[in-house]
Amino acid sequence: MILFFATLAFVNAGAQWQVTIKDSVTQEPVPYVSAYWGQGTGGYSDESGIIVLPEGTEQVQLSHICYETKNISMSDFGNQVVILIPKNIVLDEVNVSAKTPKRTKTQRIGLVKEKTQTAHRGTNGFEMALFIPYDSAWTEAPYIHSILASLDYSTHWMTFTTIKSPIYATLRFDLRLPDTQTGAPRDESLIDGGILCPSNQRVGKDGIRLNHPIPFPKTGIFVVVEWISTASVSESQSLVPALNMTLNAEGNRTWNKKSFRGMDWMREQDEPIYHEESAGNFYKGRTPTAKLGLVISK
Repeated sequence: MILFFATLAFVNAGAQWQVTIKDSVTQEPVPYVSAYWGQGTGGYSDESGIIVLPEGTEQVQLSHICYETKNISMSDFGNQVVILIPKNIVLDEVNVSAKTPKRTKTQRIGLVKEKTQTAHRGTNGFEMALFIPYDSAWTEAPYIHSILASLDYSTHWMTFTTIKSPIYATLRFDLRLPDTQTGAPRDESLIDGGILCPSNQRVGKDGIRLNHPIPFPKTGIFVVVEWISTASVSESQSLVPALNMTLNAEGNRTWNKKSFRGMDWMREQDEPIYHEESAGNFYKGRTPTAKLGLVISK
């Protein structure tokens, strides 16, 4: 197994630590590595692999979809090397191939075309996923070409408040299989760690095109979107864009994950807020479902 290394160079910048994360094999920076340091706070390394840790940081958890999660004690550090081991992914359920299928007719599946009835604000370290099942009517597995997302780039929120200094997030789109035990998205990417959409680039109606089409797995598939900001923002601060949601879906197949609260994947309908009386009255007993989807061809 190939081992990748991350060199973390610490510079005491006043009361903060500046951390540079690099791949020791290529010596290239590792961007958008999630760093969680507890108490509901965390951040991401920037395009140069740099992240600044706040005063009083004692433990840091580094994670990336392509690597095993690593917990680090700051008291153990000088100029040391941290070994990040890539996940040994065995994907028996789907054949991920660079083969380009003969393209015939494309079809959009998912919930992008459903009526928008609310929106979910993005926050740092937040992921949302929609499960799309395999259609038993298909005589053979179609190929997935693109990921679709209905996003709101406005700086207004549904309560008519305005975000005075909007922070635009980088989005990471990914495809993942469901866990056989929990039904949640597995922490293993089907498309090499996902596809990044920079903060200065909008996702259009054609969505995010995959580098190589992949066959639709018979287990069904999760479409995942993650909000990433390298700015110094709290986990609770809203980021742009928001993800549009619908209340029209039959059965809710949306999940979410809050990394910087130390929370793993949960079903959207299990969110405590939806069990409050005010939310129940507003949503009329329904749970918002993510407007995500796929472009497929047979």
